[in-house]
Amino acid sequence: MTTTNTSAKAVAVAPAADLKQSLAGADFADAFEIALPPGSQTCSAHALAQQMFGRTPGWIQTLMRVRNAIVGKLGLKQVGMHIQPLARDAISGFPVMSNSENQVLLGFDDHHLDFRIWVQRTEAGGSVPQRLTVTTVVRTNKLLGRAYMFVVRPIHKCIVPTMLNRLRSH
Repeated sequence: MTTTNTSAKAVAVAPAADLKQSLAGADFADAFEIALPPGSQTCSAHALAQQMFGRTPGWIQTLMRVRNAIVGKLGLKQVGMHIQPLARDAISGFPVMSNSENQVLLGFDDHHLDFRIWVQRTEAGGSVPQRLTVTTVVRTNKLLGRAYMFVVRPIHKCIVPTMLNRLRSH
C-alpha cells in the first residue's frame, strides 16, 4: 500500500522555459508542492491561488503588517499580501502576469527587487496524485533588495508551506 505525504514539501525549482524568461538573472528561487485533495483537483491554477492567498493565517498577516511598517519608512512599497487590493487582474493584490488553466504567474518589478510567484497545477498520472507547486523567484536590484531578502528568506520558507498546507486542510 502506497501512502501519500499530505504536507507541503520543498522541491527542486523546475527549469521551465517560461519561468526562466519571466525573471532572468534571479538571485533567489524556491519551490514547494502539495498533493491536491480530491475536492480541489477540478479547480484551475487561478482558483487554487485565490484559495491559497485567501486563507492566509493571522500570524502571516501580522508579519506583513510589521514588514509594511518597516519598509514604508525606507521608501519601499507596502506590499504584503495585498499589493493592489483594487486591481481587477490580481490575486489578493498580486498582479497576474499570465494565466492558463494549469498555471498562473503573479509578480511585479520594483526598484529594489523584482519577484514572480508561479502557481502550477500538475495533472495526475497513474499512481501520482495531482499536485500544486508554488515557485517564488526574486531578482534583487540594489543593496536594499539584497538586505531585504537576507531577512525575508528564512521566513518565506515557512510562509509558503503553511499556506499550501492550509489549502489542503479546507
